[in-house]
Amino acid sequence: MLAMATMAVAIVASLALVAATQIVVGRARAVTAADAAALAAAVHTFPRSGEGISPNQAAVRMAGSNGARLTLCRCRIDSSLQSRTVEVRVETRVHVVLIGPVMVKAGSRAEYVP
Repeated sequence: MLAMATMAVAIVASLALVAATQIVVGRARAVTAADAAALAAAVHTFPRSGEGISPNQAAVRMAGSNGARLTLCRCRIDSSLQSRTVEVRVETRVHVVLIGPVMVKAGSRAEYVP
């Protein structure tokens, strides 16, 4: 009986460890997506940056290519030669063992100096 209880505890602990790892990995993916989106948006705040897309479009594209969805983009276009900072937030869905889908959020900032 003690062996079965020990095994049950070990299984529960293992599942908890797997769930925690899935959340940590999901958070890392969200942070990567937010960083990439902020960097992409920052470049496009300068109107003559090249591609002809808005900072928001660039952030949406980059967040999506990293498996996340953009939820905020504070990135106004500025034609001056002053530095500017953009802020983005993203979210991504992570499937966690025994819990199911969990939304993981992350934010990032990037500065662009033309």
